[in-house]
Amino acid sequence: MTGAVGRVVECASGLPFQVVFPDVEHAAASLYLRDLFASDCSPATLRSYAYDLLRWFRFLDQRLVAWERAERVDVRAFVEYMRSTPTATTLRRGGRGAGVNAVTGRASRGTGFASRTINHQLSVLAGFYDFALNADLGPLVNPVPAQRSNRGRTNAHHDPMSDFRRHPRSGYRQRVPRSGWSGIPDEYVGQIFDALTCHRDRALLSFWLSSGVRATELLELRHGDYDFGEHTITVVTKGSRARERVPASPDAFVWLGLYMREGQPAAPGDRVWWTRTGAEHRPLTYHAARAMFSRAQREIGSNWTLHDLRHTAAERLLADPAFTLVDVQTVLRHVNIATTTIYTQPRMEDVLAKVLEHFSRPKPPPAAVEPDYDEAAVRELLGWTP
Repeated sequence: MTGAVGRVVECASGLPFQVVFPDVEHAAASLYLRDLFASDCSPATLRSYAYDLLRWFRFLDQRLVAWERAERVDVRAFVEYMRSTPTATTLRRGGRGAGVNAVTGRASRGTGFASRTINHQLSVLAGFYDFALNADLGPLVNPVPAQRSNRGRTNAHHDPMSDFRRHPRSGYRQRVPRSGWSGIPDEYVGQIFDALTCHRDRALLSFWLSSGVRATELLELRHGDYDFGEHTITVVTKGSRARERVPASPDAFVWLGLYMREGQPAAPGDRVWWTRTGAEHRPLTYHAARAMFSRAQREIGSNWTLHDLRHTAAERLLADPAFTLVDVQTVLRHVNIATTTIYTQPRMEDVLAKVLEHFSRPKPPPAAVEPDYDEAAVRELLGWTP
């Protein structure tokens, strides 16, 4: 929204983020975020929710509708706006729309907001208005259609002897394509690695490919959280926030040692990964690491993401017969082994190769009767007689 009012402010103490709209703190939004903060939501979650609320307030401001007087028709118009309006990323790309990458076969993002983003936005608004109604902050109804009847959990208290019931999507919820996994073929991994220009980036890529840690988990690594002797790093797991040790390859620690010899800040407790440009060093952010990985792919024209490196690590572990499914689950730190089984599904490239091999294989000769036998009797015995 050009010339949009309001902003999200990061706070040094207390509530990590606040919504300022139009030029003062939004009281209802702060109460909702404070309630989430007291429920042990992470600062990243609060930041995401704050920007979702700000987007909603800005949209209502253009329609001259107060947030507590919003109706279902406003939510519908908001969804239509998100589906059709180019995102900031699209504008930075010069307005290019969706397409299919020739290397990965993956569709690029469209001009509007993704389906998951719209659904997340609706979930945030539904929770915000539920909170506002319970706290008697002004609204009379929740304008967001209920996701399920009574906003209950799907198949709650389900009878295990009965079939699961499919619930239809609620109003304005977008259809989300089924997500799969996409490992990077080894030949492209080598080309991406050759395109890296510094030891820091080589160390990052080696750790992601060998340990399978999530991108943000590795970027938050601090001095003292690695062991060169045992070849392990200690990361804070997403979700549980537990500190867990994860093994990595010796090559990754070689690149880490070379990077650390370049004179980066190395006091105990400091971040390991820092920027390489600018007047002063700053911790490397996820967006900067993503940009680095995108630059390394320019030569081959691919559009893999940092999370695809985790998929690649899982694929390599499962391809080794020495690893069991439980071993891979332990390395990836999945709570449910059903999540790990996603990586056991064959890649489409492998299936296509097997299909082509099947059709190129010569057909076996038709069954025949040995000359020592009476052909008529054998055919009658086997039912080959017409």
